[in-house]
Amino acid sequence: MARVSRKKQNITPKQVDTAVRIWKTALYVRLSVEDNGKIKDSDSIENQTALLEEYVASQPHLHKVALFVDNGYTGTDFLRPEFTRMMEAVQSGIVDCVVVKDLSRLGRNYIETSQFIEKICPFYGLRFIAVNDNYDTATVTSEGQLSASLSNIVNDYYAKDISRKVTSALQAKMERGDYIGNYAPHGYQKDPENKNHLIVCPETAPVIRQIFQWRAEGMSYMGINKKLNEAGILSPSQYKREHGVKTNNNQKTRTILWNKHMVTEILNNIVYIGHLAQKKGSQCLYGGIPYHITDKEEWVIVKNTHEPLISEELFEKVQQLNREAVEKTKANHGKYDHLPKVNNIYGKKFVCAECGAAMKLTRSISTKKDRAYFTFKCPTHAEHGDMGCKDVKMRQGDLDDAVFAFIKAQMDVFLDIEQDLRRLLAMKKSKLKQDNTQQEIKALRQKLANKQSLLSNLYVDLKEGILSQEEYVSHRTIITEDIEAISVHLSELEAAKDETEEQLTGEMKWKFMIRRFYDATEMTADMAEAFIESMSIHEDQTLDIKLSYMDEFAALISTVERLRKEVA
Repeated sequence: MARVSRKKQNITPKQVDTAVRIWKTALYVRLSVEDNGKIKDSDSIENQTALLEEYVASQPHLHKVALFVDNGYTGTDFLRPEFTRMMEAVQSGIVDCVVVKDLSRLGRNYIETSQFIEKICPFYGLRFIAVNDNYDTATVTSEGQLSASLSNIVNDYYAKDISRKVTSALQAKMERGDYIGNYAPHGYQKDPENKNHLIVCPETAPVIRQIFQWRAEGMSYMGINKKLNEAGILSPSQYKREHGVKTNNNQKTRTILWNKHMVTEILNNIVYIGHLAQKKGSQCLYGGIPYHITDKEEWVIVKNTHEPLISEELFEKVQQLNREAVEKTKANHGKYDHLPKVNNIYGKKFVCAECGAAMKLTRSISTKKDRAYFTFKCPTHAEHGDMGCKDVKMRQGDLDDAVFAFIKAQMDVFLDIEQDLRRLLAMKKSKLKQDNTQQEIKALRQKLANKQSLLSNLYVDLKEGILSQEEYVSHRTIITEDIEAISVHLSELEAAKDETEEQLTGEMKWKFMIRRFYDATEMTADMAEAFIESMSIHEDQTLDIKLSYMDEFAALISTVERLRKEVA
């Protein structure tokens, strides 16, 4: 029986009401290690970000609200600061879609990654997209789900297999006395003919010998530290920097001076009597053991692996002095336990604006030994005086009062702005109703459904011979362009219609924090954790405070200003 052409019958396709949803999208970027550029170009932070920016810009239904970057964090677990912050945004309703370059950027642990995709995403109604893997939870099929699971297994296996091989190889090297550190200890250099062997560095070895000699003569750690700096002798980190060696500790622009920690480490290191003590820190990915400082019993010690810089007699004399210093400290411990103590509620968020060091909360005791005083001081100045930094300090009570007043003022500003926002949004909604925007949206949805139906029927017409290949391509191009144009217009109208929800990427978080802390009467650790992103203090005690979600706060203010113009 011959088939009758639908074209001749002029049958109207079934109409579908297709709602267009705008997804509040976060871009998530992760890189394990920025090792002086030793990474694939495509995996760099910049290239991952550019890829995701371009992808989201090409998708009219995705609206970028935030970028989260974890630089230098492993993918073998989800203990990453920016990932945690992103999930807080998801829980607050700020984000409902996450886009990554590929599944390995999300994570390399099969169990945790699969649980995130299969359990966490559905629980929060979270859409997840891995661009290069063509994976999207909104459209994934059972075959796609299987493919993602296989990718997660491969990523997990790859990470653990590499870990197993590297761990075994390093263990064997340490046990045979090979030096496996990235940089030679100060006083030595790596043998040009064998990078796992240490040889004496003629420039820095005399410094090490002098440090041990001073200590043997009874000089204190701080005394040695001061003498080295006053003599202009380069610290280990400064020496590396001036010889073109970049490390995590020597990237600051200021001169890196000797400090007590450097001196103490040198004076306790058996490397200077020709022995190697390695594996002082350890981790085991394939065994599920995170990085940790190991006990001495776990160290791998091999004797007589290289030329010593000092005699064992001198080394042992210094160790005896070190032990006596420890015993003296222990004897004084608890002497003022009857006086109050306080915790630094700001942690590493609070730094000296002059040198960048985290401010240290110090306790001083009154002359009568009956009162304790607490002051934040720059640790660089405390250790090195004016040679290191300016005398930046502030009483703890004064700081708490200033920060508390600043946060309370910002909360009041937010409440005022939110009130204006609600009033302006109500006015705009009223205006939109008068402009018949709702009717226009309905008409566009209908038009979009018609175009999508036509596009679906084109291929059938091609197969039935109703359309030639050339006609098919031409019609498809025209209809596709129409669909894209309608989708963009519809997205704009929907965004305006739902402005109360789509506008305020930071509003819900601020409302939550205000609800929790508005009635507070003093600064607390929880308040500092919730509100403060960073904080610095200058020599004149001027404070620079950056609160969390201030970008969203600024966007909120911008929205209010724009709405005022629109409803005027």
